[in-house]
Amino acid sequence: MPIAQVTGLASGIQWQQTVDLLMQIESQPKVALEERRDEYEQKLAAWQDINSKLLNLKSIMEEMNELDEVLFKAATSSDGDVLTASATSEAATGSYTVLVNQLALNDKWTEDNGVPDVGTTDLTVAPATFSYTYGDEAITMTVPANTTLSELVQLINSDVENPGVTATILNDGSGTNSYHLVLTGNDSGTSNAITGISHTLDNFTSSFINTQTAQNAMIRVDGYPSTGWIESDSNDVDEVIDGVTLHLKTTTATPVTVTVSNDTEGAEEKIQDFVTAYNQVITLINSKTSYDAETETAGVLFGDGRVIGIKNDLQAIIASEVPGLAENAAFTSLSEIGIKSGAGGILSVTSTKLQDALSDNFDAVGDLFALTHSSDNNALTYFLSNALTQGGTFNVAAQYDDQGALVSATINGNPAQIDGSYIIGAAGGPEEGLRVKFTWPGGGAGSVSAEINLAKGDAVRLADRISFLTDPIDGTVHFATEGVQDTIDSIDDQIETWEARLETKRAQLEREFLAMETLISQLQGQGNYVSAMIAGM
Repeated sequence: MPIAQVTGLASGIQWQQTVDLLMQIESQPKVALEERRDEYEQKLAAWQDINSKLLNLKSIMEEMNELDEVLFKAATSSDGDVLTASATSEAATGSYTVLVNQLALNDKWTEDNGVPDVGTTDLTVAPATFSYTYGDEAITMTVPANTTLSELVQLINSDVENPGVTATILNDGSGTNSYHLVLTGNDSGTSNAITGISHTLDNFTSSFINTQTAQNAMIRVDGYPSTGWIESDSNDVDEVIDGVTLHLKTTTATPVTVTVSNDTEGAEEKIQDFVTAYNQVITLINSKTSYDAETETAGVLFGDGRVIGIKNDLQAIIASEVPGLAENAAFTSLSEIGIKSGAGGILSVTSTKLQDALSDNFDAVGDLFALTHSSDNNALTYFLSNALTQGGTFNVAAQYDDQGALVSATINGNPAQIDGSYIIGAAGGPEEGLRVKFTWPGGGAGSVSAEINLAKGDAVRLADRISFLTDPIDGTVHFATEGVQDTIDSIDDQIETWEARLETKRAQLEREFLAMETLISQLQGQGNYVSAMIAGM
């Protein structure tokens, strides 16, 4: 075995251990770099966690930025076997009596004579056609020769021109010509009748029976109309009572009472979801920026001004009044409904205060979260805004020609852009991103003005701010994670350089100790030779 493979053979010194100890010393800068990389990988993971929690909060805020997403109405029925009901935030609280005289039905036609089987008997020897009309849409299909009943059903159902008719097969159990084609309209109501069924199949009957006739639902609400009925082509009646949908199940001779009330429990649950998601963000930031004086340990983002800035941004929105609310608004900030910021910025909810607020001023609670707007002139109304639009009052003035086309406009005295019938706020001001719709009042050329109020509740402002913070191109989190990743990449490059340097150093030390072993071995050989010569004299 070569001397290089067994250390200390000649010298008696285990020099490979010495080399390992020397390399530990030489590796200290690399070890320090690896420790620094671990630290920055923890920073990167922390930023990624914060980004995830921010996006979760943003998602919840986007589900609360409209009134009907915060304020729920509950609709109950005195007889759920007859009908149930659901309501949106637009529904007025109160009670209604509903009498159901007739349910809506869809149209159904069954071929009368039948065929002996579904997959063997050909309905036509030559190519043919099959036609029907659904509502006001006429359909004519081509049917290939030797088509069976099951194949005809597939042709009807897979037809891309099919306007809403489903074909099925009925087995009457007679054992003789027991299989019948059934055509069913997918939608109920008299306007969705199936008519004009015809075909040129040479081995199939033309006799169809209307086994269920399309009809409308018929109801009365609060006794109206006194004669006749309110009709609907669906059993889900949503155009009779504003914001309320009636789900009809059966007829009744006795009116059913539908009661619409504010769903305070649903609203409270939604608000609590917001508080939970918000606190998850703040708790995470607190843990990553903490410092324990007793143990002298710090969070991985301790001293990072960017993450502290994110926390400050969120807290500033929570603490401030909602901009653009009416002067006589019942509430202007979350603290007034029992949501307050405590130690570390964590929110707490005083349930009794929130419940009282929801009971006494249901709509006003929703205004604290959602986007709301109003105008004192129907000729100029709010249409759209974006994250750059500030909440507040906007004085809009417009001039138009005798054809009703906008000529010029201002918002808060600043020249605005004209885009067809829309007025767009100038960049750089509170009105940036605001779009106002102009409706010509008639009467030739003229001018018009309006005061438009835009209130951006906390859900809107938080979602807008988080969108900026988490923007994947120029958001705060992006720049932070990009900077940390660049540092990790730089450290990895330095570690790679050190690894190559240490490899070279180890090889050099091993060569030097190997040379020492070789020299000692040679000297030992010479000594042995001299000793042998002396012994031989």
